[in-house]
Amino acid sequence: MPEPAADPAAAADGRRVLFVIPEGRPPSGGDLYNRFLLKALKGAGFRFDVTRLGRLREELSRTGTELWVDSLYIAALEGSDPFRPDDRVFFVVHSLPSADPGISPARAETLREIEDRLFARAAGFLVTGPMTHRVLEKRGFGGVPILTVPPAPCVLPAGPPVAPPVFTGFIVSSLIRGKGVAAFVEALGREVLESDLFTVRIAGRTDIEPETAAACLGMIESHPLLRRTVRHLGFIPYEDLGGEYGRSSVLISPSMSESFGMAFHEARAFGLPILAVRAPYSEPFIDDGRNGLLFESPAELAGGVLDLVRDPERVRELAAGAALSRPSASYTWDDAARSFLKQRQVLL
Repeated sequence: MPEPAADPAAAADGRRVLFVIPEGRPPSGGDLYNRFLLKALKGAGFRFDVTRLGRLREELSRTGTELWVDSLYIAALEGSDPFRPDDRVFFVVHSLPSADPGISPARAETLREIEDRLFARAAGFLVTGPMTHRVLEKRGFGGVPILTVPPAPCVLPAGPPVAPPVFTGFIVSSLIRGKGVAAFVEALGREVLESDLFTVRIAGRTDIEPETAAACLGMIESHPLLRRTVRHLGFIPYEDLGGEYGRSSVLISPSMSESFGMAFHEARAFGLPILAVRAPYSEPFIDDGRNGLLFESPAELAGGVLDLVRDPERVRELAAGAALSRPSASYTWDDAARSFLKQRQVLL
């Protein structure tokens, strides 16, 4: 029997609990985390309210508020501090804006200064995995509680994995500089042969960095072989991602930086091998050579994909390893909510 949450109505000192999160349309991985966790918390009987940053001042309680503020709002707080001395402020850190590999060094320094200012008054943090926990400690914020609540899969397979007839790679990524998709596509175009039979499908937004997206899609359209083999699906709602995982041979991730890697989590549930750039976020998911492969760069990853296209037996070996390493425990969002409530109870 799961442990019941103690006093789910409010903070231990009677404060109102308020989550300050973006609307997320269309939702990012962080938005989905917020949505699923809050739904599970509501189902567990935990009482809280939700608001956006623009309405925060009118939502604050007169006796102080327990605030859980999404890190996606950090940049918007550059010139303001809407919090009062008697508010208890916690930050939900999906990723640190200053660590985005697609921004300039000057902008990264500015964002780091904003983070330092805001985090200095934090009563604690909620993070999605140990990597962000370590980063916060290294930055000097380990003196306050850091709650670690990993996400559960947002989509689950309806049955056992079925190999597609042609090698099909699936990339879940917006077309932005930090995700490495453009570098992967460019390298793929240099090495692909007329005889290579495969498909790469990319699901992700193009509106975040339109110029980057246009350049990436332009490379695909101008290359006769990539135009035949690489397809951009656009943004896909999470409800439809399960079908794409089920139609794929492998998950491909050219990104150098992720806060958790929600797609990795879901690909493992579907029994898909994962081909990824070696990074702190990717290594915990991959037993290199058994249920996936790690590469040193997006260009090397492109070459590895083509090696597999030309070696179907190796693909079958990786698929067998991935099927055997599918998570045995069924970790759900209800489990995530219970973990949050238990850690919060200790914290307060």
